[in-house]
Amino acid sequence: MRRIERIAHGGSTIHILPVIRGLTSEVEPVRKAFAEVKPDLMAISLCKEELDGLRRLPSDYEPELSRYDEIYVTGLARYGEVAAPPPCYVAAVEIADSEKIPVIPIDVDEESYTELYCASISGSALFRDSTRTWLLRKRAFSADTAEEYVTKFDRAVNNMRGFRRIEDERVDWMVRELLKTTGKAKDPLAVVEYERAAEVAAGLSHEEPS
Repeated sequence: MRRIERIAHGGSTIHILPVIRGLTSEVEPVRKAFAEVKPDLMAISLCKEELDGLRRLPSDYEPELSRYDEIYVTGLARYGEVAAPPPCYVAAVEIADSEKIPVIPIDVDEESYTELYCASISGSALFRDSTRTWLLRKRAFSADTAEEYVTKFDRAVNNMRGFRRIEDERVDWMVRELLKTTGKAKDPLAVVEYERAAEVAAGLSHEEPS
């Protein structure tokens, strides 16, 4: 079972479960974490709009993949079956709903993300990004595990300053949202994408209880 990071804050313990978006095998770690933690609140690294969309998926849902998503999925498929929307999030919502546990989104909302993107990514960065996408399609990521693959892919995608700034802001946002849960729950469980989970845990550890 993948290691759960636990951060005590005030009278609560925030449990962070790193998950790999896309792999169907990630459903089992979510189930095991829920059984182990027995959370009174579920947090997931989706924005409000994504969570709402996940709850209203049509039966004939067909995912719209970005260029990066297409490259990511192609590489990730070497490590197991891939599905959309991410099975880890689908499972988290379904389990929480079945147990009548509140589910909260902790990622940056769409409007704020758009503002952040426009402030962080220059025209020259957009040009370099289009070239980088072409190079990524031809790059073979040598990795023995899915965890190693998503880490290397994340580094390749977010190695430019503007993109790294966006990810840093996302981490700060998720930390703030998770800190709000400590006033609502004693044992919140946060299902967070593997690439950001350690950073979120580190951010929480550096926060002093109010």
